Amino acid sequence: MTGSEHRGGHVEQLRVEHADRDEAVVLSVHGEVDGTNAPVLHEGLTAAFAAAAARTVPVVVDLTDVPFFASSGMALLVEHHKLGARRATPLRVVAPARSPLRALRAARLDQVLDLYPDLPAALAG
Repeated sequence: MTGSEHRGGHVEQLRVEHADRDEAVVLSVHGEVDGTNAPVLHEGLTAAFAAAAARTVPVVVDLTDVPFFASSGMALLVEHHKLGARRATPLRVVAPARSPLRALRAARLDQVLDLYPDLPAALAG
């Protein structure tokens, strides 16, 4: 899944890749997330939660390759965190010490979401 946005004369692509692993469904996000391309992330999250629910495994969203994470992306994580809580499908978020982590902390979502420093930690739970 991809979406694009124009930034300073060039096009930024948002790419979302879904991988079914033994221990989780991993959604790797690449590129900037904002209001114009948030539907791409929403579509990826919806598909990941459907796949995870069928297997009773968590969903891991990897934001390692996300240089900018706007409030629209945060709202989607909260929405799917609540959905996962209702369906017993945990949401784990990989947010290394960069822009997404700063944004999540500024919004105090580090108190709501399960954040991990890297993919191996999130997979281990």
